[in-house]
Amino acid sequence: MEARYILADLEETGDLGVKHLKRFWSQSLAQRNGVFVEQTERSWRFDNLLLNGLSLPLEETTRYLMQAVPSFAEFENWVLAKNNGQIGALQIERLNCLFSNQPYPETLRQQLREIEAVANVLSKADLAFWNEHGYVILREAISQEQAQATQDAVWEALGMDRYNAATWYNKPIGKGIMMDFYHHPTLQANRQSPRIHKAFAQLWGTADLWTTTDRTSLNPPETATYQHQGTPLHWDMSLQPPFRFGTQGLIYLCDTPAHQGAFSCVPGFHRQLETWLATLPSGTDPRRVDLTAQVQPIAAGAGDMIIWHHFLPHGSSPNHGTYPRLVQYLNMYPVDFKENTVWL
Repeated sequence: MEARYILADLEETGDLGVKHLKRFWSQSLAQRNGVFVEQTERSWRFDNLLLNGLSLPLEETTRYLMQAVPSFAEFENWVLAKNNGQIGALQIERLNCLFSNQPYPETLRQQLREIEAVANVLSKADLAFWNEHGYVILREAISQEQAQATQDAVWEALGMDRYNAATWYNKPIGKGIMMDFYHHPTLQANRQSPRIHKAFAQLWGTADLWTTTDRTSLNPPETATYQHQGTPLHWDMSLQPPFRFGTQGLIYLCDTPAHQGAFSCVPGFHRQLETWLATLPSGTDPRRVDLTAQVQPIAAGAGDMIIWHHFLPHGSSPNHGTYPRLVQYLNMYPVDFKENTVWL
C-alpha cells in the first residue's frame, strides 16, 4: 500500500515552538519517499532562514533526516542537541515573526539599531577596494587568541597533531579539504563577532542579516604523495540570469601567506561577469573555461576575514608552505536575498 504524506502547516509547532520546523521535517520525509513537493522561491527562502536561524547546516540536517527518518519529537531533540541544549527565546521569536509576517519585537529592533549605530569597520578605502576588486580583507575580524582557540578545536576534532606533519595525512579530512565541523562553541562565537556583523551590514546596507552555519577547512601542504584536494576555480551560484548581489566569506585561523594554500580569486570579475558570459561562443560551458591565468592568491593573518562578491570565480590553492591553511567559512545575508534556483 502506498504511503500518504500530509505536509504540516507552516504555523504548526512542537515543543521548541518554532514555526515552519514541522513543515520542513514533513516535506523532507515526503521527498525521501518520492513524493514531489513543489519548491517555490518563498519556501526555499523559508527553509534557508529556518536552518540558518537554528544554526543547522543544510547537508548535515538533510543527511540526518534521510538516514535516521526521525519522528518530529526526535528531530526537535536533535535540533536542540546541535544548539548545545539551548535555543534563545529571541532567536525563535525572530524566526516566527518572519514566518508569520509580523514585525520584530522591540528588543530585537533595538539590537539592530545598535549595530547600525556603531562605527564602521570597513573604511572608505576598503569599500573603494571592494567596488574595484570584488573582495575586501576585514582585519582582526576575530582576535588572534580566538583564531588560535578555533584552530585548537579543529585539530582536536580531526585528531591530528599540529606539530607532527605525518598526522596531517593519515586519515581523510572530509570532502577533500572540507570538514563537517560546525557546532563547537568557538565556531559559534566567531559567527557572533560584532566586527563581522558590521562589515556585512556595510556591504548589504542593513544590519538585519542571517548568519550561515558553514564548514571549516584544513588544506595541508603538498608532498610527493599528497596532492591538493581542494576544488578548482568555481562559482557557488547559478550562472543563469538574473544575477543578484551576494557575498561569501572565510576567516583565516592561522597566518596565511600567498603560497600556503591561500584563498584565490579573479579580482574584478564581478564587474565583467555578465558581459563575459554574453560573449562566450554558443554552447560553451562557462564553468570549464580556464581562468587560472587571472587568479590571485590572497594572503592575510590569523583572525583576518576575506569577504568576496559571489560573482568572483574562486577556490583554494595548492599549499606549498610548511603548515596547513585552516579556515572557517562564514557568510551573512538579508531576509530578502534572492537566489536563482535554476542552476547553470
